[in-house]
Amino acid sequence: MRKSGMTRTLGLFVCAGSAAILPPSALAGPDPCDTPELAEPSLCGCGKAHMLRTRQAAGYTIDDARGFTPREALTDTDLISNDLDIEVFPSTERITGSNTMRVRSMVDGLTQFTFMLRSNFTITSATLNGVTPVTATSVGSYGRRVTLDRPYNAGEEFTLRVAYDGIAVSRGFGSIEFQTQNGWPVVATLSEAYFAATWWPTKDGDFGQPGDNSDKATLRFAITAPSDLRSVANGLLESALPVAGGKTKYTWVTNYPMATYLAAFCTTRYNTWTVPFNYTDANGNPASMPVEFNIYPNSDTASNRAAWEKSIPMLAVFGDLYGEYPFINEKYGIYQFPFGGGMEHQTNSGQGGFGESLTAHELGHQWWGDAITCRTWNDIWLNEGFATYSEALWEEFKPGSSGRTALHSAMSSRRPTNLGGSVYVYDASNMNRIFSSNYSYRKGAWVLHTLRKFVGEQQFFDILAEYRSRYEDSAATTDDFAQVVTDLTGRDMTDYFQAWVYQSGAPSFEYGLEETTINGQRYALVSIRQTAQTDWGLNGIFPSRLDVVASTSAGSASTSVLSAAPIVHAVVPIPAATTSIAIDPENWVLTDEKTLRTFVPGPPALVSISPAPNASVDAGPLTITAWFSEPVTLGPGSFVVLGPSGPVSATPTLLDGGRRLDFTLAAPEAGLHTVRLSGGGATTGITATRSGQALDGEFSESLPSGDGLPGGVSEWSFTVAGVCPADWDRSGGVDGDDIAAFFTDWQAGNADFDGSGGTDGDDIGAFFARWQVGC
Repeated sequence: MRKSGMTRTLGLFVCAGSAAILPPSALAGPDPCDTPELAEPSLCGCGKAHMLRTRQAAGYTIDDARGFTPREALTDTDLISNDLDIEVFPSTERITGSNTMRVRSMVDGLTQFTFMLRSNFTITSATLNGVTPVTATSVGSYGRRVTLDRPYNAGEEFTLRVAYDGIAVSRGFGSIEFQTQNGWPVVATLSEAYFAATWWPTKDGDFGQPGDNSDKATLRFAITAPSDLRSVANGLLESALPVAGGKTKYTWVTNYPMATYLAAFCTTRYNTWTVPFNYTDANGNPASMPVEFNIYPNSDTASNRAAWEKSIPMLAVFGDLYGEYPFINEKYGIYQFPFGGGMEHQTNSGQGGFGESLTAHELGHQWWGDAITCRTWNDIWLNEGFATYSEALWEEFKPGSSGRTALHSAMSSRRPTNLGGSVYVYDASNMNRIFSSNYSYRKGAWVLHTLRKFVGEQQFFDILAEYRSRYEDSAATTDDFAQVVTDLTGRDMTDYFQAWVYQSGAPSFEYGLEETTINGQRYALVSIRQTAQTDWGLNGIFPSRLDVVASTSAGSASTSVLSAAPIVHAVVPIPAATTSIAIDPENWVLTDEKTLRTFVPGPPALVSISPAPNASVDAGPLTITAWFSEPVTLGPGSFVVLGPSGPVSATPTLLDGGRRLDFTLAAPEAGLHTVRLSGGGATTGITATRSGQALDGEFSESLPSGDGLPGGVSEWSFTVAGVCPADWDRSGGVDGDDIAAFFTDWQAGNADFDGSGGTDGDDIGAFFARWQVGC
């Protein structure tokens, strides 16, 4: 039961800071932020998770009776605008007013429209298109249905004005609260997730259902209350007019489409000030947007004002990272409200405190949550994970920051305390699960942090820009975001999101080290095995990009490897013997544990080649050399050399215990030559003698080759200069010295002048025929 007339604090702290898949495993232990007696405020995001627990612990009703509404599909109609006009009575907790909804049919033959208004309110009238009275019939626990005056086809519009009156009932975080602050009344709303209908009539999803936040509408919102109070809401103030009986009517207007749950107001005694946010517009001209602050008089201190005014440089930092503030033609605002933590009401965030991370979190939501909203409550991490990562990005990019050090410190403090659940919410009827600080907030932020390393710095922010471009003013699902990542990277990211978002857990890594010297260069050979339990991720695998750093007395060396298989390998050139080896030392990847174990031999990688890629070499006898990280065995399809006229015959020789492959071209044709070394089975390509695994061959510009996995082709090209073949000693002319040089090589078996694959008497004849012609 609601405890009428009591003054209380709803949050007991202020924060400092589509595939079909089986459901994830259950939670494996308490989340401190989700358990009031264990709560640590600095780790609890924007405070909603903790707020629910404290309200429950205090005996307040969070949920409501289930009674789902038989109705037309949410996508059958498009709510274009709301014109809401209410009067609030603080002493009696009563609300009276009306909302005029402008609605467009999205289907042919629409005959009914369902809106939401909790049953404690009486509908005093309902009018269709300004003239036709209609009856609103109760359906389910919140639903009200009207029968339209005729069938409406796709594209046709109607208006529905609903007048209502009643004593408010608060649910969820405190969807409509009547309180006091320092003797002054406070009337405040916080509708997330499904509770807008506890104080106003509008189109919304059913209570306890996943919903669809993609139908956004503009809002004109008038609030009438005693004249010694100020009413604040979304958008810009259109007017503040005196009303008979010692009252004032504040009218606020926002022309940006807005999800239903983001509409809000607060009526109380405020001190108000405004600071301009100066920026450069799209045309390169100086521009300014008001940032409005409304604070309780008793909280109005210089330090609190300064804390909230950090939102000004935050607007600039987030604008650089995410693009221009989404509601730049109206305002950003912060108003104090009677809840612990904060709420990202569009253009006007409610905050119960002054922590820097809290302010960054709510501002970050204006991009991620407001401009783009999670389409269903299953996908809430697209709101809360993004806003939590915004806290860390502010630490990284704010003026005077230590940069990456600050970023990693911020993410360390936001590490989930329990890894056993999924980021994706499978039970959208459970408010505590939707707003789990452990999974929706912190683990959701780590999905982005790990993704940033996975795709690379520039591409990560390009992904955010494309995501915003596609879904701004609408809503998105996890699969929508995953598709953006796939499209921009050119890589199918299904496995990444399946493992990190839809499934439970996080990876564990075992890594081993072996050192070797090849052709005078020392190398660290590293094996990395994922060892998470098999019911986590995708059969225990979480696609991750890992830095491998070898420290030595002469400095450190590093490489990066994609870990998307049970075991991968890395080859790191090092200047001296290793003193230590580290996997992902900066902790870009959320891990359960990392353990040093015995090295496991893997596939050979190509570590050195001659001629080098794109080199230009002289004509005449030419030896191509390739060095490998492991001793190798050659199968029939091990290598191909292509000259200007096609395949070139060459005889391979394995040296240095199988780590070195030589093949000689006695008289290569002038022009471009391409070498291909192929991995394959034991009889079809280059394989490691120890492990039997195929060559890890892929490379572009630098060596060692490979992606950490067996299989792949090493391919590079070089050019043979146009030197006369008879100028055997490369003196620049043809003379007797060439004959002597040729015979020296012929006697050594290195004078296959005719390209037959061997050195014999035919080569002598071919050479002299060309020598007599000269150059």
